[in-house]
Amino acid sequence: MTLFGNNGWLVIALAFFGVILYISIVRWRDRKWIKEKFGDRKVLAMSFGVNYFGKATEPGRPRKSSGFLLLLSDRLFYRSRLRGLELEIPGDRIVRVYHDRHHKGENLHQSVVKVDFYTQKKEKESVAFKVPYPPQWIQAIETTLTGKNEQDEPGSSPP
Repeated sequence: MTLFGNNGWLVIALAFFGVILYISIVRWRDRKWIKEKFGDRKVLAMSFGVNYFGKATEPGRPRKSSGFLLLLSDRLFYRSRLRGLELEIPGDRIVRVYHDRHHKGENLHQSVVKVDFYTQKKEKESVAFKVPYPPQWIQAIETTLTGKNEQDEPGSSPP
């Protein structure tokens, strides 16, 4: 007890570095999985610690799942860390990407990126993700997958 009593900073430092080590190992494992799954395919954007709130058509309240989000040249891909849930949204089925604070009729009390798309059965669906830097994600998805860019906005003129 005297070891920790006089050296409380040591316990705090060990806990801090333990957390850093855990995060590093989890990200290394995720990057390894991504490399095995997608191989040489170019990943255009990647975010870890992304929260997914489910599909709008699923019954019940928004459920939160943590994982990573990838933007590839032809799709958006999400995988949860613990549940093993995977979601692929082909780029040609995305209708709209926008910022919101609500999902499934509930206020999430945070900024989320929402993606409206059509399922394989041609039904409209919506999902919500809490990502770092939402405006950059929205722009990247629109530019890469929907072909929309600044010139497509109303009021802008061609170069």
